[in-house]
Amino acid sequence: MKFVALFSLKPGVDEAKLIQAAQKRAEYQFPEGLTLIAEYWTAEDSPAVISVFEADDAAPLLENSLPWTDYFETADVLPVVTAEEGLERFARGS
Repeated sequence: MKFVALFSLKPGVDEAKLIQAAQKRAEYQFPEGLTLIAEYWTAEDSPAVISVFEADDAAPLLENSLPWTDYFETADVLPVVTAEEGLERFARGS
């Protein structure tokens, strides 16, 4: 199953904290059972990071959010399908 996680910066996160977060991200290992498909960094505070993951359940997504609580608000996590998958579902009527 695919998920999108939207990470918004906490108030007061300055450039020094952003540098710390980037250094941490460079060395970060994702939890077992969580595969990163794509990651985008925006120039905005909300969302600041958009990540697309694949996982069998939501547990590794929660585990993935915990190390980032110094920098980001609780991530909004949404289950998603690709446009192709969505079109197939509509065509089948399900």
